[in-house]
Amino acid sequence: MTLFVLNPCQRILNPPSAARLVMRNFFYYKRIVYVSFALNQCNSTMKKIIFSVLMLASTVVWSQALPFDFESTTSGMQGYDGASFTIVSNPSSVGNSSAKVAKIVKVNVADKWAGGKITSISSLNFSSASTSVLSMKVYTTEPVGTVVKVKLESPYSGEVDAVTTVSSAWETLIFDFGIPACSGSADLVIMPQPFTNGGGNTFYVDDIEQIAGTIATPRSSLPITFESGTTPDHFFDFESAFLTTVPNPDVDTDNGSAIVGKIVRHLGAPFGGSKITFSNNLDFSSHPEITMKVWTSAPIGTNVTLKAEKPFWGVERSVQTTKTSEWETLSFNFSGSLNDMPSLTFLFDFVAGSSSVGDGSANSTFYFDDIKFANVPLSIPQNEVFSSFIVYPNPASAQWTVSSRTSTTLFSTALYDLSGQLLGTFDSQGATKISIDASPYPSGTYFAKITSDLGDHFVKLVKR
Repeated sequence: MTLFVLNPCQRILNPPSAARLVMRNFFYYKRIVYVSFALNQCNSTMKKIIFSVLMLASTVVWSQALPFDFESTTSGMQGYDGASFTIVSNPSSVGNSSAKVAKIVKVNVADKWAGGKITSISSLNFSSASTSVLSMKVYTTEPVGTVVKVKLESPYSGEVDAVTTVSSAWETLIFDFGIPACSGSADLVIMPQPFTNGGGNTFYVDDIEQIAGTIATPRSSLPITFESGTTPDHFFDFESAFLTTVPNPDVDTDNGSAIVGKIVRHLGAPFGGSKITFSNNLDFSSHPEITMKVWTSAPIGTNVTLKAEKPFWGVERSVQTTKTSEWETLSFNFSGSLNDMPSLTFLFDFVAGSSSVGDGSANSTFYFDDIKFANVPLSIPQNEVFSSFIVYPNPASAQWTVSSRTSTTLFSTALYDLSGQLLGTFDSQGATKISIDASPYPSGTYFAKITSDLGDHFVKLVKR
């Protein structure tokens, strides 16, 4: 910003050497421009004029808003904790046609948290569904499973991680701020590979924008089952742990559920996990014990921790697994705990004081299901999606039919095997039924994911 002062005082416009106009302390911070003049030998009227102009200039606040495409100079870009953050030519046009992108280099070996920062952003508000997700394209030659953290600062209001699924290719990573809803920060920090030494590790980012996400209606309380009602949108993942819902990897007499929850811990803090917040507080006076089914190939004796929480307070209960590669039911006793905590946090391979961190391997992968109060029978109500569709015959030898019980004609079905491999997708194309040919598939158990404007629902299918 250039400040022009029209001034009748000739001694200011053309000052003698003894009374020069001195420009000092010209700096740029949060896009506010401050100018300090040293004035000498000027009449009092001129001083008032200059003072008024300076006061006006000091109130001009410059800010910027998402999205950022880096095709031109982007103000407020700063290296963070020893990293460089610059705009360069796109290293690969495959998956991203932009000419220019931003480049982050973690220069110093010791700077584990190095990254790039963009300051003075006016639009960092994730409090509504229409802006609850941040989308960012990322390119790096680092291995698949590399964690990228986005942190909001000035003031601090939250951080979310995502993990790469490709190497040496562009991909779009999603950072879901839906729960909790962050707002009020002005600075956006991008930390590639947190918890990892630098030394030249290079990352490219582009097309940073806020997009719509799903903020799920809170569940009232336990139980949690993943076949009806509870989805990943009800959970908030933190510190490089990621929750999804998947077909049960081991359907047996201990857990016959078709769909279960899955948490994979990548490199992050030892306390990485996922949290669900209910609309009602957990009642430990009437229901002091919680049970949960767990399956993992991690060694026997791996810690599993449940934490009941409210803001700035929590109570943890930890137990150890007694089986590996089998379902088992673990019990967590919260006797004596207060009844004012609405959140339940799931922490795997963690106990207070633990230094264990995830690595994305099988030993950092945990399946869980049927979380309930021990003294309350598990009941799985039929939700609206399920009651709107019927699948027949089931079991089938030749064909399954998915039929809408309402007037809904826009729905689709995806067929999966037990390993989670997608076998095919089928669209209603305006009809009220979808037929799925079962003849190509061997006898066994499969899963159908029915998607409509009511949401998603999984149904177990059996082929004779």
